[in-house]
Amino acid sequence: MIGKRGTCLIAAALLLGAAVPGASRTGSAPKILGALVPAWLAGFARAEPVTTIVVPPPYGPPQGKLDPALQAFLDGRRDMAFLTRDMAEADRSAFRHAHHGEPVVLAVAGGAWHRFGYVDPVVVIVNVANPVRALSFRQLDALLSETRWRGGAAPADWGELGVPGWRGKAIHVVGGDGWSGEESARELTIRRRVLSVGGQVGRWRMVPGSGGEDEVVARVGSDPQAIGFTGFGHLSTGVRTVAIGTDARRPERPTRAAIASGAYPLARSVDLVMARDAQGCLDPVVARFASWLVGPEGQAIVRHQGVFLPLNLRQRNEARRILRAPCRL
Repeated sequence: MIGKRGTCLIAAALLLGAAVPGASRTGSAPKILGALVPAWLAGFARAEPVTTIVVPPPYGPPQGKLDPALQAFLDGRRDMAFLTRDMAEADRSAFRHAHHGEPVVLAVAGGAWHRFGYVDPVVVIVNVANPVRALSFRQLDALLSETRWRGGAAPADWGELGVPGWRGKAIHVVGGDGWSGEESARELTIRRRVLSVGGQVGRWRMVPGSGGEDEVVARVGSDPQAIGFTGFGHLSTGVRTVAIGTDARRPERPTRAAIASGAYPLARSVDLVMARDAQGCLDPVVARFASWLVGPEGQAIVRHQGVFLPLNLRQRNEARRILRAPCRL
């Protein structure tokens, strides 16, 4: 009988060695990957004609309740899924129920730089009249969260948020009406990266009457004391971005270089989501396809299309770490 370690070695050999003749796997993808995924599939078919990867249209929204193909993966009826947002909590729950474990999420491309709706980075915006230039995760957590896991005190005014000349001027947080509803991609990015610490999931500070996410840019543009977050590609006149820093790293503005390198902490990615089997191993065929996606040929296609950014060094190293040990020992 082959033990778990032996299974892992076999899976690694399949991943790093020859293709598997006649192997076929099926996945799903969201609409905005309608050009990239077919180009990837064609490239992989040329590289390994004996292995078939199928991601059949139609491509739907990146949530299981809105896309039957993605729901089929979550329920264990497909082998993988491309995603262009963090998995919604309902989707994670469905995945855990079917697969009895956590999903393996592998970045296979960076998000777009400033093309709205194409995995562009989340940006914090203020009115052009507001002098604030940078904010930390700790400050944002204190402002937006009721749990405040990062330890900051809730700021009473703009002076306490780092604008000395604006003491006494109230902070008008906008977009809060949408936080208690369906989780958007941008809301999840802020909540999971900024409001959550060490496995402790942060809770939003509800701001009644502050409007939904679709109102953020207009409201901030008309109110010098307002602040909110949106996608970088959604900016318009009257607003500007704020440099964002983690608690350990200096603030970065969302420049193309900072987003491409991963220095900007609210950049996002195009992901491939995979499942482990009962032995804790990735499907070797899916893992081999993933290895090709993050390799030179897969990334060359991303670069050639010019919509999404290629993976940065940190993302490539993380992908290699996962794929070189396809089993969880």
